[in-house]
Amino acid sequence: MSDDDLRWSVEASAAQIALMWMVHQWESTIDEQKPLELQIIDFSADALSKMCAAYPILHNVTEELRWLTYFKGLIAADTHPRDQMLSAIEAVRRRRADPTAKLSAKSDVKLGDAEPHKIDPTSRADALAAIDRALSEDQLHPSGGVELVLGKGRKGLT
Repeated sequence: MSDDDLRWSVEASAAQIALMWMVHQWESTIDEQKPLELQIIDFSADALSKMCAAYPILHNVTEELRWLTYFKGLIAADTHPRDQMLSAIEAVRRRRADPTAKLSAKSDVKLGDAEPHKIDPTSRADALAAIDRALSEDQLHPSGGVELVLGKGRKGLT
């Protein structure tokens, strides 16, 4: 495993997480009622699993690096104000370090009461169409990344 391979895998993984998070936020209805830190925790297992499946080199790194890559993707998605996202990530990091720690006062929501939600196929189609349009336009930013604009002023991967 070279440093360049690892660096590339981390950057590509963060981009993958950012896209997955944007789509998740786009189609999410029930999560809007949950505090952001709980949304991040709930989303993490599937996202980290997919990230490691796509980039097997990440199986050989520390768990901390995988989580930092995950957090980097969430920040890059730019779906929430930066301060709000950083506060939520810090709460998740504290919780991971000390599982008995509380996340925030807003996190005391009883998740067992939440009803399963159905994904509106129109919403999913709209999100996928927006991603497809953004990728086909290939709008390069000065930093070399592709800017994805997903309605309502949401941006990512800049």
